[in-house]
Amino acid sequence: MNTETLVFELLVQQKQLEALQKRLIQTSISEDEASQTFLFDLKDYADSLSLVTTYETASTLEESQVEEISAILGDQSQILRELIQQLEKLEDNGKKDFYGQQEGELRRTIAGLKGILELNGLLLQDNLTFQRKWKDAGSTVAVKEPTSEKTGFLQRLFGKKK
Repeated sequence: MNTETLVFELLVQQKQLEALQKRLIQTSISEDEASQTFLFDLKDYADSLSLVTTYETASTLEESQVEEISAILGDQSQILRELIQQLEKLEDNGKKDFYGQQEGELRRTIAGLKGILELNGLLLQDNLTFQRKWKDAGSTVAVKEPTSEKTGFLQRLFGKKK
């Protein structure tokens, strides 16, 4: 696969993870501290993929299920490894064909991708615990209702609204 295809696949999966994370953070599972940490780490990871996904655009998005997190992370791990190998070959050959990046930029991108790959591995490990909690909570996980904003003391005193 060429680099543009790999970046596009990462973008699609990034969007899937972001949508899934937003949906999960609104459920009661996010009240558990470990689950909340996992969901925040998942958001940070998805945001970090923008290191390379900013160069592509995706229009359609499939909705993912919680059970697919492991598969998505595993696919991304393979894609990241392949992308790193291709970028290292580009760097070794002296070509700078990765969206017009210069030598230093390409090296920083490769180093960043290696860090993202490490974060991917950690998320895969944490996902096992999260999946167990998700299955245990299964039928009791409810979507949290948005709460109305409480007014402050001075707002109540003076009767002003924002």
